[in-house]
Amino acid sequence: MSIEEELREGLHRAADSMHCPPDLYGRVRKSYQRYMTEKRGRSPMKKRILTGIVAAAILIPTSVFAASYLADDIFGSPATIEEHGGTQENYQEIEGMLQAAKGKLTEDEYKEYTKLTKQLVQIKLTITDEKGVVHEEKLTKEEQQQLEQLASKLAPYFEKINSTSKP
Repeated sequence: MSIEEELREGLHRAADSMHCPPDLYGRVRKSYQRYMTEKRGRSPMKKRILTGIVAAAILIPTSVFAASYLADDIFGSPATIEEHGGTQENYQEIEGMLQAAKGKLTEDEYKEYTKLTKQLVQIKLTITDEKGVVHEEKLTKEEQQQLEQLASKLAPYFEKINSTSKP
């Protein structure tokens, strides 16, 4: 016999000869029950925390993607640009310009900039066909003057946006 087997048999004989007091079983049972109730009490809290983290991990990115585009204030939707020969890429470029403007202009300047840009776009959309070709000959004299005035009013904003972007 190996030393491990002898040791195992010796421990079994010693355990068989031991007698536990009857109240020991009751104390062990109570201790085990207390342990289980504490364990049950902790796990729902862990589950709630974990659920909260998972919800935040899902909701935060989706809220970023669900945010409205600044270009929607001017065009209404990407479909408006597509009706006039534009593409989704054009829409994204305009969105990028508006984001840059919002970051570089003050709040009042940005409001005025979007107001003027919206007017400019409305005029441009009326003279642009479904293939994206601009027909300036369709403009009346008043509309041409209005277009020139809008361009001159927007020029300082464009300069401010473009000059601050250069290092």
